[in-house]
Amino acid sequence: MSKTAKEIQNNANCKALRRARELKKLSRKELASRLKISVSAVEKYEKGVDFLSEARLEKIIKALEISKEQFIRVKRGKGLNSLAYRKKRVLNNSDRRSYQKNISKECSVLRSMRKQKELSQYAAGHLCGYARAAIGHIENGRIELSKERIEHIISSYGYQYKDFEDNMNKEELRDQVIDSCFRKIKQLDDTKLVIVKNLLGSL
Repeated sequence: MSKTAKEIQNNANCKALRRARELKKLSRKELASRLKISVSAVEKYEKGVDFLSEARLEKIIKALEISKEQFIRVKRGKGLNSLAYRKKRVLNNSDRRSYQKNISKECSVLRSMRKQKELSQYAAGHLCGYARAAIGHIENGRIELSKERIEHIISSYGYQYKDFEDNMNKEELRDQVIDSCFRKIKQLDDTKLVIVKNLLGSL
C-alpha cells in the first residue's frame, strides 16, 4: 500500500533521529534515560513504529542536545555542523559541480521514482528537507550523488533501497517508456488513434 505524505514525513523524521543519535555517539539506553522512557520506546520511534508528534519530536531533539537547524541538516543527509565549521575551499567556476551537467543513470532513476509517486520537484524537495531547486539540480546531474544521499532521497519518497537497485537494472525506465508511447501516439492519425484506444481498453 502506498504511504501517505504524512507517513513519509514521519519516516524521514525517525531516520534522521536515529542518525543524529549515532552522530552524537549516544546509545539508545542513554537517550532513553534522558527522555525518561524505555529503550524499546526509543527503538519504536527510530523505526517509525510509533508516530512522532511535533511536541515529541522537539523533546527528543532537545534531549540529543542539537538545534532544529542541525536536525534539518541531518534530515537532508548531511552532518551536524554547517560548512562554517569546515575549512573552506574556493572553487573556480570550471570546478564547481553546479556549473556542470552530468546526468547519470542514478539521476534518471531518481527522477523516474519521483514521477511514479506523482511528486513535483518542489514537493519532493520538501519531503527530503531540501531547498526548492535542489531536486532539479540532483536530477540534472549538478549535485554529487553519494549512496547516503540516494538512500535519504528514496526513503523520503517512501521506497526501499532495493527499489532503487531494481530500477538501476532496467534497460528502460517506466517514465521513459510512457514518454516514448505518448510521442508515438501524438504522431498517429485519427483512425490509428482509435485502434490504439480500443487496444488499450482491452488490456
